Amino acid sequence: MLGSVSRHVAALRPGISRGFSTGPALGYQARLSQYYHNTLRDDLMILQYVPPQVRARQEEMEEARLKAIKENVGGTPPNPLRKRLKVRPPKPRVAESAAHNTPYVDKVTVHIRCREALQNKHNLLSALMTLQVVTGQRAEVIKAKNDAAPWKLRKGMPIGAKVELTGDRMYEFLDKLVEVVLPRMKEYSGLRMDSGDGLGSFTLGFDNSAIGLFPEMEMVYDMFPMVFGFAVNIKTTAGHNPAGRLLLSGLNLPFVHARKPATEAFML
Repeated sequence: MLGSVSRHVAALRPGISRGFSTGPALGYQARLSQYYHNTLRDDLMILQYVPPQVRARQEEMEEARLKAIKENVGGTPPNPLRKRLKVRPPKPRVAESAAHNTPYVDKVTVHIRCREALQNKHNLLSALMTLQVVTGQRAEVIKAKNDAAPWKLRKGMPIGAKVELTGDRMYEFLDKLVEVVLPRMKEYSGLRMDSGDGLGSFTLGFDNSAIGLFPEMEMVYDMFPMVFGFAVNIKTTAGHNPAGRLLLSGLNLPFVHARKPATEAFML
């Protein structure tokens, strides 16, 4: 009966990707989701607004820069004998800031890479149950796509676990991560300002000591024979890193500037 109720709730709510959940069915909107839709979305639209005159001038400068690179103005002439390198495709043009295209968090992927599963596949059970307890959603097994002889890895062998979160469960996990886990980590200062994939998505890596800081793991931590580190990938619709940083900083995710070496900081 409980299983049928969980499947029925999962069919009604698109935020749950699987028909099974260890946590209670959410009948309310997450706190972080309410904060984004009621406050942060309007602030992001205002902060990212660019006047039409400034945008036109920026586009002219970008076109001139690309034209200079294409014609190789002010540089050495290209060597005809050298093999032509592949040119990366241009990044998509950032749309104008409006109410319908304000950046938001699309999905959050939490995954664990388990090396111990190469010796014994049953060691992966701890990683699966850890993700299930922390996220409230059943984890999926990650299998190897290629062979690797130095690590005795064959195609199809289980090497990790992952969970893809969307909707209110995604905001619930981000809320726990930002408000509970990160403040309790003494050695974590934040994401670097130069982090990101260039398209507005960011990845955070944590060691095995951080998994025990989640409230759900405190009571059952001793029941797990093996504890692993995990990584959190936050995919946004920002399109470029500055807009993604602005969105995540609005959700209280810390960012820090890269520190200079001591020899440069005290150089006279």
